[in-house]
Amino acid sequence: MNESDMFFIIIPTLVLIFSFVCCASSSNLGQETYGEEMQFMEKNYVQTFYDDFSGTKLDTKKWEKCPEWQRQDVGGYWKNDCSYLEDGNLVIECKKQGNSLYSGAVRTKNKFKQAEGLYKFRFKAEKSSGLWYAIWLMCDEQGRIGKGATNGAEIDIIEILANDPWQEEGKKQYINSAVHWDGYGDSHKSKGSKYFINDEFFNQWHECVFVWDSKGYKLYLDEELIWDADGNDYGGTNTVPTYIKITAEFGTWGGPIDESLLPAKMYVDYIAAYKLK
Repeated sequence: MNESDMFFIIIPTLVLIFSFVCCASSSNLGQETYGEEMQFMEKNYVQTFYDDFSGTKLDTKKWEKCPEWQRQDVGGYWKNDCSYLEDGNLVIECKKQGNSLYSGAVRTKNKFKQAEGLYKFRFKAEKSSGLWYAIWLMCDEQGRIGKGATNGAEIDIIEILANDPWQEEGKKQYINSAVHWDGYGDSHKSKGSKYFINDEFFNQWHECVFVWDSKGYKLYLDEELIWDADGNDYGGTNTVPTYIKITAEFGTWGGPIDESLLPAKMYVDYIAAYKLK
């Protein structure tokens, strides 16, 4: 065999080996499609958290109601009686009572947290104005400053807005997915992505799958990939365990308050978390 023959044998072989290694190294993290993501989950993940809200009261082994305190800039408050179970769903209610605005908020702080993994949930949101609903991940370490998001971050899986006053007509309704790091003071940094929706989105059930791995974050809505975030573009991928928060709140980001649309509610049918075996 001469040198030219060996060249044509060795080079394709190296290409094949390189391709196999690349595919193998990426296959244990984010997949290419929703179907592949689900197949990989079934084979390689173990469930770490699940609640289908089938009881009559919030399971205090899994959840706690967030402290009743003022939120944002329009005087809205988180209030305990705005978070409750009804017909097999968690209900997060937003309402006006007297001259005050109240909304619900629950979290798994001191009950459950993890770093990386896959989260799956089903929800339905009523349209309103002056508020937003959110399902997000939080850690106390978010206040650390200087090492980027790898050192602790707020991860907003979905924030649902129906009337953002700073967006042009036709783009006021969207799902915001974002990461916040380096605290909330002068050093605060964030980056997000918008997925625009319309009136048909509201009052309908939707299913989300959120994947968090060492490379970054992916979010599927009804099997469609709507957020594909490289962690390097978001301050580095968070490595700190986080707890789940399901909330709603009033604020100018949500647009002018429309009392005719109150009370407004978000329903969560179930939420589950998984991690690699």
